[in-house]
Amino acid sequence: MKTANEAFEALLKELSCSERLRLARLILDDLTDSAKSEVDYGDEWSDEDLRDLTAYSLAREDESQSHA
Repeated sequence: MKTANEAFEALLKELSCSERLRLARLILDDLTDSAKSEVDYGDEWSDEDLRDLTAYSLAREDESQSHA
């Protein structure tokens, strides 16, 4: 199976609604657990964060000046 649609058609379509909902919950729980390990909750800003903020701030300033 190559796609989610193919997997659904081959394996999941015949499941009852409650079983499909249970499977959806398992999938979402798994994704949530995976995402937790990828999120950086650090309080420090990286150099890239600071560059992005500076670029955004300058762009907004230019925009507000052009509308004044």
